[in-house]
Amino acid sequence: MSLKSFDKFCERMILSEPGSQKEIFDERQKIVRSRITIEALLIFGCSAILNCMIMEECYKWAESQLAAMALLVSACLLYWQVRCAAKGCMIGTNGKFTQTFSGVYIIFMGVLGILRFIDKFGEPDFVIKDGALSKEFIGIVVMLIFLVVGIFTLCVVRHENKREERSEEKK
Repeated sequence: MSLKSFDKFCERMILSEPGSQKEIFDERQKIVRSRITIEALLIFGCSAILNCMIMEECYKWAESQLAAMALLVSACLLYWQVRCAAKGCMIGTNGKFTQTFSGVYIIFMGVLGILRFIDKFGEPDFVIKDGALSKEFIGIVVMLIFLVVGIFTLCVVRHENKREERSEEKK
């Protein structure tokens, strides 16, 4: 039995349980995904410390510390998604439904977030308030990054589906 057919066998065994929608990753994907997660968390931690130092000692570039941290979190999430997709560990061996659901959910949350902040769009202090970026502007940027992450996730799932269709046609 080849490794790929063994993976399919295990996948069928796990998914045969009623109500099981688990995403299955092979060992290589788990290791690479863990390393990328640690890398993204280190980047976030270092950038958060640097941001706090800059906002406390040098220049307060954002109206709110929380908004600045949300911007850093969303940027690190985008970085994590792109790195996982590039290394082939974003989607498990059966995780297309889970990732599609996640992508649609992230897009939905991004749209809701944008609708929350859009009512202040025309105000004169929408972008800059007291020499710093306003909470509303940073909120819209964060929600736009969430939209990009969701759309990117759906594009990766679609690309993976097409790749599987091409490999099945060759058989």
